[in-house]
Amino acid sequence: MTKPGITGKMEAATRPLPAVQLVPLNAEHAKNMFQWMTDLEVSANIGLRSEPTLEKTQAWIRRALNDPETRAYAILLAECQVGSLVFDRIDPYLSNARLSIYIGPETARGRGVGSVAIRLGLIQAFEMLALHKVWLKVHVHNTRAIRTYLKAGFVMEGILRDEFRLAGEFVDAFYMGMRRADFERLDWRGRNGRPA
Repeated sequence: MTKPGITGKMEAATRPLPAVQLVPLNAEHAKNMFQWMTDLEVSANIGLRSEPTLEKTQAWIRRALNDPETRAYAILLAECQVGSLVFDRIDPYLSNARLSIYIGPETARGRGVGSVAIRLGLIQAFEMLALHKVWLKVHVHNTRAIRTYLKAGFVMEGILRDEFRLAGEFVDAFYMGMRRADFERLDWRGRNGRPA
């Protein structure tokens, strides 16, 4: 049984995007997360540094739930868990946090699920957590993620040389950010200020 979360369905110019829900991450989500970490595309793009195990995944969730600098969510599509969205490194002084997201099952990728989840996450970040800025790093070869972040309103702020290791090679990463003012100017929100 999952807890109530944030839901939203947004219309794109060409097609409706899927109904997506963010719910607080908990122990019941560990099994799927571990399974997705064994997918080379997922683990490579998030920069996983060690062999995943169910025990490590469960321990990470426990730490996240007790860490005041982390807010972790499961992404649900049609009530099924399809990924994770995390704000961590929450800095109360600078009022900012890092965003990380992945969509696990290949069948859920490329359908707009990540776009909607990011938008719902930004509502959490700027309205519920009252952050000033959300930032992220993405390696330069993750073009699908880069397009998604740009579409969501993130701005390229810099290039971090050799910041990421991909298949044993150092590659550059983009540093991207969104400020509260940028978020407030976005036009993807519904008439009542919530996702349509």
